[in-house]
Amino acid sequence: MDDGSFVARVTPHLAEMLRVAAVLVGPAEAEDAVQEACVRAWQGWPELRAAEAVRTWLLRIVVNVCRNWLNGHFGTHRDRTTPLEGDLVRQLALPGSDPGNSDHTGALDLHQAMAHLDADLRVVVALRYFVGLDASAIGAALGLPPATVRTRLRRALLHLRDRLQPDVSLTAPHSEGDAHA
Repeated sequence: MDDGSFVARVTPHLAEMLRVAAVLVGPAEAEDAVQEACVRAWQGWPELRAAEAVRTWLLRIVVNVCRNWLNGHFGTHRDRTTPLEGDLVRQLALPGSDPGNSDHTGALDLHQAMAHLDADLRVVVALRYFVGLDASAIGAALGLPPATVRTRLRRALLHLRDRLQPDVSLTAPHSEGDAHA
C-alpha cells in the first residue's frame, strides 16, 4: 500500500482515535497519543494485510499507546481528574442524548466517573460509547472474545451507574416523625 493510501485510510478515523485517547489519557495528552499512534501505524502500514480492518487496527494502536503512557513508558503519568475543556466536553458528550444530560457538568461527572474505572473497563466503555464499536469489533481491537467484552461493559456500566446516581439520603424528604427538636 502506498503513502496516499495511508493518508486516505487513516484520516476518516482521526476523530474516533482522538475521542478514545481523550477518554484514556485525558484531553491534554490525547493529540500527542494519537500522533504517536499515527507514527506507529505509518511504520506498520506495509505489513497491514487487510485494508478493510484499518479502523480496528488504528484503534488497537491508540489503545496500546495510551496504555503505555498510563504505565509511564512514553509520556508523563497524568492526573485523571484534570477537568475537560469546552470543545472537548462537547465532543465527549454522548451523541443523541438529551441536551440537558450532555451539558458541561454532566460531561465532567462522566469524565470523573470514567477516571475511577479500571483501565480494562475504561477501554471497552470508550470503544463502545465514544466510538460506537460493538462487542465483536471491540474484541477484535483488543484481542478479546466478545463475551469478555460484554462482561466488562456490564461491570463498567454498573460502576458508572453507582458513581453517577445521586445520593438518595441527601435528597429524600424527611417525614415529620424523623424530626428531632
